[in-house]
Amino acid sequence: MKRLYILAFICISIFSFVGCDNREDIKKVDLNKREEIKNDQEPLRIKIGLIPEQDIRKMAARYGPLAEYLSKKLNLKVILIYLDNYGEVCDKFIYKQLDAAFFGSFSYALTHVKAGVEPLARPDYQGTSTYRGLIVVREDSNIKNIADMRGKRLALVNQATYAGYLYPLYYFKEHGINKLEAYFSKIIFAESHDKAIFALLRDEADVATPKDLVYQRVIKENPDLEKKLVVLSASQPVPSNALCVSKELDPSLKNKLKDILLNLNNDPEARSVLESLGGATRFIETQDEDYRHLYDIINALGIDLNTYPYYKRPDMGFEKAGYVQESK
Repeated sequence: MKRLYILAFICISIFSFVGCDNREDIKKVDLNKREEIKNDQEPLRIKIGLIPEQDIRKMAARYGPLAEYLSKKLNLKVILIYLDNYGEVCDKFIYKQLDAAFFGSFSYALTHVKAGVEPLARPDYQGTSTYRGLIVVREDSNIKNIADMRGKRLALVNQATYAGYLYPLYYFKEHGINKLEAYFSKIIFAESHDKAIFALLRDEADVATPKDLVYQRVIKENPDLEKKLVVLSASQPVPSNALCVSKELDPSLKNKLKDILLNLNNDPEARSVLESLGGATRFIETQDEDYRHLYDIINALGIDLNTYPYYKRPDMGFEKAGYVQESK
């Protein structure tokens, strides 16, 4: 019993000592004095998405200088996000993961309906700010018309592109072909316009459907290819890739971004930026009404943008939705 009393006394003494020591470590705060609060948040930034028109290295060389220029003028970090496919850009805005993106015309229309993106401006090339969809074959293929294409292999680009899917769908429908899979022996989705061209050159396809701007770039980089390829048809023009912004973007930032783009040609410092964009001369203002012809094609095909399977997923494929399998 005596031992228990001694042990209890020792424990109380130890706890009292520790408690006193802890009280001395407590920081005294003067409630009348303000302390500076450090801001540990990451610096302001804006994320701009890029659809996969070409090889990622070429995309970086094309848009990298513009990103650096915008970072400087906006006084915030501009980050380029390279997307794997055209449909992904729509989801990125639906889930608020992008602030802006350079859209092809059809991917813009889809995302405008589904996520409310707004077009600001697009590059102009000496008076040309539009592009066309092409139907291209190899010169040695002996394909001269649609009849010659029966049973051949078709290289499309992506179901969320105008040149690489929507225009071919419309073109063949106008010639009485409503089921592509019944007319062609094989249909592939190349996922970028230059890959569709190279699939043609590698004899992996007999007909390709790239946009003319990418086709012209490939020919410029490889002049010998011009003699190897033949353009059988070209669509009506639609707006070239425009920078569009999220409806969530701060209005003042949106207006500043638009003003910078529309005045690039007035800033000597931006000459190299325009040159990197394929020799653009300026940016011009872009509005939803500029896509009138695109909307006419969409309506002619009976496409509902609210339910269109823009993104190839296991639960949302073309075959299930019927845009290839069924007549429109």
